[in-house]
Amino acid sequence: MKSIQAITVHSKHYIVGEPCHPPGFRDEATVMKITEKNKFSGLIRGFVVHFDTKTELHIHTEPDKVHWR
Repeated sequence: MKSIQAITVHSKHYIVGEPCHPPGFRDEATVMKITEKNKFSGLIRGFVVHFDTKTELHIHTEPDKVHWR
């Protein structure tokens, strides 16, 4: 099964295992994993970036680039 290693959205890069400062977050957080939303049902599309702080960043726009592992 393929997993997402990195995603680029609006010139912001989110890489699994790397720290970043996501928009709307006060502090820096490390990306733990990146998943697709409802890839089987197709009703809601997008991606979710999961951070070590137990917070999530939901991306509803088409990413500029997705790097698969």
